[in-house]
Amino acid sequence: MVSINQEACIGCGKCVKDCFFGVLQITDGKASVSGPCFDCGHCVSLCPTRAVSMPDYPMEEVQEKDDSSSIDAQNLLHFMKHRRSVRQFRREAVPPACLEQILEAGRYTPTAANKQDVSCILVRDELDTFRSIVWEGLGKRLAAGVPDPYTYRMQLFYDAYLKNPADDRLFCGADVCMLVLSELPVNGTLAMTSMELMAQAQGVGVLYSGFLQRIILDTPKAMAFLGLDGTKTLGTVMLFGMPAVEYLRSAPRKKMQVEWK
Repeated sequence: MVSINQEACIGCGKCVKDCFFGVLQITDGKASVSGPCFDCGHCVSLCPTRAVSMPDYPMEEVQEKDDSSSIDAQNLLHFMKHRRSVRQFRREAVPPACLEQILEAGRYTPTAANKQDVSCILVRDELDTFRSIVWEGLGKRLAAGVPDPYTYRMQLFYDAYLKNPADDRLFCGADVCMLVLSELPVNGTLAMTSMELMAQAQGVGVLYSGFLQRIILDTPKAMAFLGLDGTKTLGTVMLFGMPAVEYLRSAPRKKMQVEWK
């Protein structure tokens, strides 16, 4: 619920004009609240006198806008073009401070209807146990003949792993396996994009793994290990680690098909 400090409010009406749900209005020259909203925080962000607050949120984290709040568009595009999926990781832990910032990037990602329904499971301390469960699940999946367009590749991965467990093409030697969950699938997708960009900015390698996601969802033992009961959608599985490879240039991409009406 939004709260208005009547002494600080100057009645400029900026919050009223920007309120999507229309629960703010000017009463006797001051902003007032008529009912609950969806906590978008726009009124907090644009109030010139900091008269608006949201008591249910950590207001001490609210930051003033400054020069560091913007980034050159060409630099950003260049940065994004050089983003690569990493499948070679060093035996080195991702610094805790980096993981904290990665999660913070996910936390501040916009969500549909401001649901803020994204949560994450990070597997690190028990990663070896989890790896064994997933590989066991893949073996059972292949033996059962579960229809999947990627069965051929998964079989190649599994055969290589049986021959040499160090040849792990599912986890690739990553330090952390993160599972991104959300009630609305799009919210998890949005959050993981922000987190990947933050990881790249820190020099941390990232791999989206659709293979792992398919196997985990089809392996009851893996779901139980993670404590997943189906109430939230597993949006993606991300692997994080310190890269053991350096890419020197961007990779080519096909032209996007764009139609203007």
